[in-house]
Order: sequence, then C-alpha cells, then structure tokens
Amino acid sequence: MADVTALRIELLGPVRAWRGEEELELGGPQRRALLSMLAGTRRPVSRDEVIEGLWGQDAPASAGNAVHVHVSWLRRVLEPGRPVRSPARILTAAHSGYRLDLTPGSLDTEVLDFHLATARRLAARDPVVAVRSLDAALSLWHGTSLDGVPGPWADVERARLDELYQTATEDRLEMLLMLGAHHEVLADLAALIRKHPLRERFRGLFMLALYRCGRQAEALAVYDDARRVLAWKLGLDPGPALRRLQARILAGDPALDPPRAELERAWRTSDTGWAHSGA
Repeated sequence: MADVTALRIELLGPVRAWRGEEELELGGPQRRALLSMLAGTRRPVSRDEVIEGLWGQDAPASAGNAVHVHVSWLRRVLEPGRPVRSPARILTAAHSGYRLDLTPGSLDTEVLDFHLATARRLAARDPVVAVRSLDAALSLWHGTSLDGVPGPWADVERARLDELYQTATEDRLEMLLMLGAHHEVLADLAALIRKHPLRERFRGLFMLALYRCGRQAEALAVYDDARRVLAWKLGLDPGPALRRLQARILAGDPALDPPRAELERAWRTSDTGWAHSGA
C-alpha cells in the first residue's frame, strides 16, 4: 500500500508530485488541474465545485463522467499498490465530492505559508531572521505557479500566488533596506521596475534606496517616471504613499536616513549575508 507520508506535491511552478524519490506521471492538463485544486484548497471539494473549477461556464454535459475518470486515474497514480476494491487513503470520497489527504509539509504552498507567517511575526524584532524566512519562501517558486494548468480555479489561484510572490519580494527588499543594504538592492529594484512598471511599492523602495545612497535627484526622477507611466497606462496619479515619500525626500526628512550601524552589522555578519533577490 502507498505510503501517504512519502507524497510531495508542488504547485509553485509546473505541477509535479513525488512518492519518495520517484516523480509521478500525472497525466494531461485537466488531471493536473484536478490534483492542484484538491491539494490547493486543503478541504473537501464537491463534484460541482470541481466541475466549476475545471470548466466554469463551459462545462460539457460529460463533465461529471470526466471527473470520475480523472479521479480514478489519479487514485491509481497516487496509490499504485492499492487492491481494486479497497478504499482509497489519499484521494478519498467526502461530502459528495473528494478530498486529498496530505501530511503536513508535503505541499509546497503550505510550506510557503509557514515561511511567510514566520517573516511577518519576526519583521519588527528580528529582521535578519525574517529575511531568511523570505529567502526560503521565494526559493519555493520554480517558474509560473500552476504552469500550464487550465480552468477558472487555476486562473484565480495563479493570480493569488503571483501576488504573494511580488509581495514577498517587496517585503524582503524593504527589510534589507531596514538593515542598511541600500547599495546592494539598487540593481534588483531597477530590474523589478522594468518588469513591473505599475507596482508603486517597488518604485518607493527604489526611491528610498537611491536617496540613502546620496542620489536624491535620481530618486525624484523615479517618482516623475512613475507619474508619467501611471498617467499613460491607467490615467492615474501616484498613490498617497509614493506622494508622501516624494515630499519627504524633497524635505530631506531625517527619518529616511540609513538605519543604525548595529543593524547593518547584524546583517553583514549573519550566516546568511547578502543574497540576490531573484528578480
């Protein structure tokens, strides 16, 4: 019988699964979509929810039968040694639908949530350890989340996970600025702004890093560029946070100065040291 504790599933990139060291053949896109949905929701999912998540309004009349076929396939893949008429232990029937029973830590998005929660908890009192937690979180991604997985559920979840990635990247860079790494983050922030020109938080972090490097005029030029891009793309002005930062830079607000020397020393002498953000 299959060892439930040996199963691992990755959603933060192409959807993949392992039993111990053996990677499992998950089949086509819809079967991967079903596995992803059952793993990602972490609760029983009714058959109607599965149909909605895989096809949305375009569900064919045969959708119910297709789900049954996909479930049968995945059960054989997940538990290849299970006797024909014995109950499944991993992909089980529950509440007119299905549940994927996974052990804690076997799903990469669950590990991600742990690292992000740790970083939030430690951000104020131990930013060095918080950065390590964010490094661990960001290292879990192996490309676009749910890559190639179709369906409305995957579309929504992919957008959610992409936003988590961007926010974790922003949080990490902000904490590095708290630790005095303003010179080191410049190249990453410049690349991130080229890739995500409408994300104002990246702009604000870049402005602060430039200002702390003694490059006030360039910091203000980043604001002017943001104003032009936002007006052109969205017909909007920069948000209040970016406007306040511009005003504080113009005023030379002492609160924007680099952090205390002991914080920077704590970072530079830590066993983590400086690591690239993965922009």
